[in-house]
Amino acid sequence: MALPDLKLDQADVPRLLRDTTADPGFVRLLREMGISLIAGIRPGAIGCFGAADRALTVSCTPVTIPLGMATDGTRIAVGSRRDITIFAPSTRLAEHLPGNPGYYDVVYVPVSLYRTGECMVHDMALDGPSVLFTNTQFSCLCRADGFSSFVPLWQPPFISALLPQDRCHLNSFATDAGRVRYATAFATSDTRQGYRDRPIDSGVLIDVEANAVVVTGLIKPHSVRIFDQKVYVLNSAAGEVLLVDVAARGAQTLARLPGFTRGLRMWGDVLFVGLSTLRASAQSLDLPLRRHADPLIAGIAALDRGSGRLLGLLRLPAGVEELFDFVVIPGPQRPLVLDPAPDAPAIGIETPTGSYWMKTRPDLVPGAKD
Repeated sequence: MALPDLKLDQADVPRLLRDTTADPGFVRLLREMGISLIAGIRPGAIGCFGAADRALTVSCTPVTIPLGMATDGTRIAVGSRRDITIFAPSTRLAEHLPGNPGYYDVVYVPVSLYRTGECMVHDMALDGPSVLFTNTQFSCLCRADGFSSFVPLWQPPFISALLPQDRCHLNSFATDAGRVRYATAFATSDTRQGYRDRPIDSGVLIDVEANAVVVTGLIKPHSVRIFDQKVYVLNSAAGEVLLVDVAARGAQTLARLPGFTRGLRMWGDVLFVGLSTLRASAQSLDLPLRRHADPLIAGIAALDRGSGRLLGLLRLPAGVEELFDFVVIPGPQRPLVLDPAPDAPAIGIETPTGSYWMKTRPDLVPGAKD
């Protein structure tokens, strides 16, 4: 699904998340679990959310529209339409942040870039020096390794050619013990953007190892995951979190939420679920979310993994329409992701033996408090 480039005053992006709010229960979960959440949002920014002194902490960095995200517990990968940026954590850079030393626990500094071409990178997984990702434009799972734009690894059985036509809107995959097990697509279509002409409940869950569709009737599904040998998937346009019974080729609803569900992570016994409002282009579709009794929100919901009970909500402010994906980071209370743009106001450099700041614009520094 092609996304238009947005006109955005970059000077306004740090203020974009200023009015973010969270339920006390959500803040308490972040604090007690010792985690922060780092999310890609639209308009183009990366938002970091933690908890310190019983209050929500927020930082915001402008980037080109971020899509998929991944972490290996140390590094963070952020995918977009045409590239994947890898960020590494630095506490030393945080300690000496120009204009705001010691305020952030950790600074994530951009250290490598994979230029994939127009792929519309969605779900990703860091795999040593390479990145596995869902190449939505080419309807395949592939690898970025720095030797070519990408290396195709698998296509759904109903896709007949490797072409940049977004034939089925393949968008997520789940791994188990290093093996790719499942993937989601909007439809079993094999023509250029053919999924757009199919009924809204044409979404499918695919068993990658069996190379076969195992669940049908999904409504714009995303974010298939395997947690403790259980398969979860987001029935996005219905605002649902589903628990899948692969053997029975069906699923049961664990929770219904007031937003387009996209982005699913687990920490302890808590499921974190990303929420978005509906795009203008979706308003004319007969989606279940349009009939939702409550106003739709963009943000992140925390659910009890066993019961699906809502434990708390983080609400992004008006003007933030979508949350594409997010990752859970253990440890930091106040993380900051550095602007990867070549003309960023300050450049952070991290090496095994030292860290360095280089100012490119003396009048601006990253992460400065308002």
